[in-house]
Amino acid sequence: MTEIILQQWQLISTTSWPLLLTLAGFAIGWWIYNRSGRISLLHPLMIATPLIYLTMQIIDLDFAAYDAGNGILNWLLGPATVALAVPLSQQMRQLPALFRPLTLALLLGGLFATLSALLLVKLFGLSDIILLSLAAKSVTSPIALSIVQQIGGLAGLLAVATMVTGLTGIVVSKSLFRFTGLEDERWQGLILGVTAHAIGTAKAFESSSRCGAFATLGMGINGILTAIILPASIKLFII
Repeated sequence: MTEIILQQWQLISTTSWPLLLTLAGFAIGWWIYNRSGRISLLHPLMIATPLIYLTMQIIDLDFAAYDAGNGILNWLLGPATVALAVPLSQQMRQLPALFRPLTLALLLGGLFATLSALLLVKLFGLSDIILLSLAAKSVTSPIALSIVQQIGGLAGLLAVATMVTGLTGIVVSKSLFRFTGLEDERWQGLILGVTAHAIGTAKAFESSSRCGAFATLGMGINGILTAIILPASIKLFII
């Protein structure tokens, strides 16, 4: 227990001025996003990420220093994910009636999200290290990083893949829901949570707390199932 606390404190204590760079980039991205009427293509991450990267190049700031300087934000990923259980608890009464379809959707959705990435990597003949790095791309960052550390992937590549997955999910989701005629907020939220993890969950909360709650459910259970199944099954894809 003491060791875990020390590790967490070490992560927080590295926080320094690069944190201001992240906050400024996100503030600009959030302003543009709101001014656009919250168009998914102008999500704050779409704006903030290139701005921060260009600034890092201009001031010659390497990623390791930038990452360490944002220690408090890295630490907050865990508590922020756990806090999402609060709106979910308000929807608990609806879960028993939806248990069977929810379970089936979570299992099939999570399985497809993972297997599709692994099969595409093998189809294009990419290296095993890329396969290991992309395997958890559809899981929220705190869980995904832990999985990649366990199976031996590259955290940097995973971070990019996770962000791209989430952004792609929120960009195509609205058109997909319209095309399929899916109007139930519960299923919209679940799909966003499973396929677009934290970014999709944040987008779901923009619709309603109910949609966000089911996105939280999808994101959380998909993360847990992936953390249990993926490390044991990844060997099947590595020659």
